[in-house]
Amino acid sequence: MTTGSDTHRWGMVLARPRGLLTAESFWSENADGIEETLRGTSVLFFLHQVPGLCEELEVYRRWAAEAFVRGVILVNPLVDDPRPALLNELGLATLHAGVEQAVPDTASIVSDNAESTRGVMERLHELGHERIARVSGPEHLAHTLIRDTVARRVAQELGVELRIVPGDYSEASGQRATAELLKLPAAARPTAIIYDNDTMALAGLATASALGAVVPDDVSLVAWDDSSSCQLASPPITAIAQDVHAFGRTIAECVLRIESGQTSFEVPEPAHHWLRRASVAEVTPQP
Repeated sequence: MTTGSDTHRWGMVLARPRGLLTAESFWSENADGIEETLRGTSVLFFLHQVPGLCEELEVYRRWAAEAFVRGVILVNPLVDDPRPALLNELGLATLHAGVEQAVPDTASIVSDNAESTRGVMERLHELGHERIARVSGPEHLAHTLIRDTVARRVAQELGVELRIVPGDYSEASGQRATAELLKLPAAARPTAIIYDNDTMALAGLATASALGAVVPDDVSLVAWDDSSSCQLASPPITAIAQDVHAFGRTIAECVLRIESGQTSFEVPEPAHHWLRRASVAEVTPQP
């Protein structure tokens, strides 16, 4: 790792409740990709976890006051996000990662949440699913709003009944949402559930089993973002997968572009793709 006066620090702050980050593989794999790409360069990467937005904003103020970092990798865009304006005010270089649209006059990594949401809804519909549920992520996250909005739009286009149950990425919220959905009357019960992360999907699988529901005969399950736990589950869980390590490399490559003087550009995130496994089945029409 390069050290010395020519070293520039870049930081990423993740606002996550205590214990949740360790349960999610997404950000650890992402950080591995960042560190791998920055190894041997003049850039050092720091990952910092805080419990919420207020603490995140305070970290940025402290970093700026202490001149601790040159720039910030801003992730998990928020609805009515106050962070970009603060970082601009503090004079910290910013890479906007995972935005739905490029931020003007900045470096942006653009997500494909809308397209991916449409894709999973259409695939489940093609398999005969007419009652689909979404166990969403936190409602203050911009990508949760995008996925919810697009899922509703596509459901209306396809004539699919859609239920959205808010979650918070935790195992407990996956358990609660799954129990709520599977205890609905048979005529309203979803035949497929899409979870906004792997932790909730795995909790959903365990809850379905505890309630006597067979996956995928009684209900199909899909996780947004893949993990080794999804692959090793019984049955293995279908995923809307992204090469998260490659996403980390993309972030690092963008940081290096900013360091070289390029301050305004747009690149795409690695695309999400459908990985069908045994947790999803075709719905057999009733005679």
